Order: sequence, then structure tokens, then C-alpha cells
Amino acid sequence: MYFVNSHITIAIYLAVFLLVTAATFRWQQSKAVKRRIIRMMLTFGIDERTARNADALLDIDMNAVRRRCRRCPSPETCERYLNGETVPGNDFCPNAPQFAAVLETRECRLRYAPGHRPGRRLDG
Repeated sequence: MYFVNSHITIAIYLAVFLLVTAATFRWQQSKAVKRRIIRMMLTFGIDERTARNADALLDIDMNAVRRRCRRCPSPETCERYLNGETVPGNDFCPNAPQFAAVLETRECRLRYAPGHRPGRRLDG
């Protein structure tokens, strides 16, 4: 009886550990996706206030934007582009059409600033 109870206890602890690990991984991935989306919006020319509050300020489905970003087939290309490395255009981004449409319909465009480029960091 003691042998069975100990195996059940170990199985429960293992299941809890795996759930916590999966939740932590998902949370870290969501954080990276959010950061990448904001940085990509900035490179498109969307102002920082609008990019950080896109759910409330933009008329696009941000859940779909996040889902497309999570499922992106080329996250390495995106990171290189956002870090200012030489990557031709931003056609690789699955959200490019949505961000371009936002710029055509909204007053959230940045004015040109020499410091605004794909390598802009969001450390602040």
C-alpha cells in the first residue's frame, strides 16, 4: 500500500512540475512576442504610445496579431531585422499588412527622426 501511495505522490509532483514548467515557458514566450510586436510596430512608424496600447487604441485584432507572431516561420529573420542587421525589407513579417493598414488609416505615425531605425531598443 505504501509503495502505491508513494508512486501516486511522485506522479502528482511530476505533473505539477511539468505544468509549472510549461506555464513558465509560455509566459516567457508571450513576453518575447509582445516585445517583438512593439518593436516591429515602431519600425513601421507607429508611435510608441499607440504600439504599447494597441489593444485599446487600434482597430485590429491584436489576438490574431499575437497568434501570427507566435507562429511566425522566421523569428530569427525578425530578430536580425529588429536589431538593425541587413535584412532586405520586412516582407517576412506575417503582420506587415495589418501594420501598414494602420498607418494608412490612423494618425499614429511617427515624425521622421534619425534615431528611429529597426535597431531601436526598448530598454526603457
